[in-house]
Amino acid sequence: MTPRRFAGVALIALGFLLIGLLGFGVIEPFGSTAEARDLGGMLTAIAPSLLVPLAIFLVGVWLLKGGGRR
Repeated sequence: MTPRRFAGVALIALGFLLIGLLGFGVIEPFGSTAEARDLGGMLTAIAPSLLVPLAIFLVGVWLLKGGGRR
């Protein structure tokens, strides 16, 4: 297993772990959800907390896919 492939798998696992921890309430979202009055406000408040694990996951997929020449 190459280091690039290992890093890709590790980042994908980390992305899933972070989303799971947010879902189970082990870690709190970055934004303050106390001021949210509707679903749109709630999604806006937790967007950074969800976008960071999503970005980590996508970097892992990019590493696994590789930069093969076309």
